[in-house]
Amino acid sequence: MCPGMSLAYDAERRRLPVPGTSSQTSGRFGRPGRSAAANTITASQARAARQREARRDEQAVAAWLRELAGRPR
Repeated sequence: MCPGMSLAYDAERRRLPVPGTSSQTSGRFGRPGRSAAANTITASQARAARQREARRDEQAVAAWLRELAGRPR
């Protein structure tokens, strides 16, 4: 068998499920019950969501301070 065929054979063999192993484990840490495709949020989307949340919090604090400033002591 030539080296190219050996690589193709190995690649094909690795795709088959190995008996005795769990097919539920996925990802680097193998959390059972979760699939790798469940995390579809990119890092930039998560960063943008955190920035929106921080801006919303800042606006809520600013509104609260305006409300306090308007009240008589």
